[in-house]
Amino acid sequence: MFESLKSFIYMLSLDQKACEEYCRRQRIERFREGEDGVKRIPLHSVAHRILMPLLWCDQYIAGKRLTVINDARTKTKKPIIFCATHIGGADAEMSLLTIHDPCWVVVGDPRELYKNFDGALLEINGAIMLDTQYKEDRKAAKARMADLLKKGGNLLIYPEGAQDVSPNALLNHLYAGAVELAITCGADIVPIALHRDKNKYYANVGANISYEGCDYAERYKLTSELRDRMATLKWEIIEALPSVNRQDVKDTAYDDFLHDVFAMDASYTWTMDDVKASMFKPEGFVDADDVYSFMDRIQPNINNAFLFGK
Repeated sequence: MFESLKSFIYMLSLDQKACEEYCRRQRIERFREGEDGVKRIPLHSVAHRILMPLLWCDQYIAGKRLTVINDARTKTKKPIIFCATHIGGADAEMSLLTIHDPCWVVVGDPRELYKNFDGALLEINGAIMLDTQYKEDRKAAKARMADLLKKGGNLLIYPEGAQDVSPNALLNHLYAGAVELAITCGADIVPIALHRDKNKYYANVGANISYEGCDYAERYKLTSELRDRMATLKWEIIEALPSVNRQDVKDTAYDDFLHDVFAMDASYTWTMDDVKASMFKPEGFVDADDVYSFMDRIQPNINNAFLFGK
C-alpha cells in the first residue's frame, strides 16, 4: 500500500508525457514479473453500484440525456464482454449507464486520465489501461483482461480502437481481440451501438453472442460478423430517429462533426493523426485519404485540369 501511494505521488509530479511513459513502464514491469493480475473484483463491483447513481446525476445535470431504444441481452452465468461503438467524449459514461452491471473498462491511450478525477473514478470502478501503440503494453493488458474474465468479471471494450471519424461508415473495422478473449475465456459478447446527437445519446444493446465450440482460427471471420451485428444495431438507432432531408444537411456538416468530437473536452489532446494511427486497417484496406493523397502532389496544368473539375 505504501509503495502504491509513493508511486502515485511521484506520478503527480510528472508532466503528461513523462507520466504516460512512467505508467506504461510500470504496467509492463508488473506483467513481466507476473504481478499484473486483477484484484478485489467484488470490491470494484460494490464501488460500481455506488458510482452509477452519481454518474447518472452528473450526466443529467450536464444536460446529457440517454435513451436505450432496445436491450436484447439475456442473463447468463458466463462472463460478458460488452463491445461498444465509439462516439467520442462520453463513451465510458454512456456505456456504463446503458450496461448497469459491474464491468471493468478497457481504456486505450488514457493520456488525459492518469492525473484527473475521471481517471480516478474509472480506477475505482475497475479499469484496464494501455497505450495501444506499444505491443508489449497491449500484451500485458490482454493478459489482465483474460485474468478478469476467468475470475468471472465482465469487460467493457471498444473494438474499433478509435473514434469513427468517417463521413459515411457506420463504424470502423474491428480488432479481433474481443472475439479472441471470448473464445479462450468462455465469455459471451454483447454488442452495443452508441449514437450521439449533440447532448442526446442513444444506445441499442444486442443479444448475447456465444462462442462456445468456435475455432480460434476463425477469429477474423467471427470478428467481421460481430462488426456486421454492431453496424445493424447502429442502423436501427438511425432508423428510430427523425429523418433528415438531404437539402437540410449543411455543407459544413462533416467539419462541424469533427469539431464536436475534438472540442468536446478542453483536456482532450487527441488529434486526427492519433485517431487514424489507432484504427485497425485490415490487410489490403486503403482509406479514401490514401487513395486521393496524390492530389496534393500534382502541379495543376492544362493536361490535368480535369482532375480539379476545370
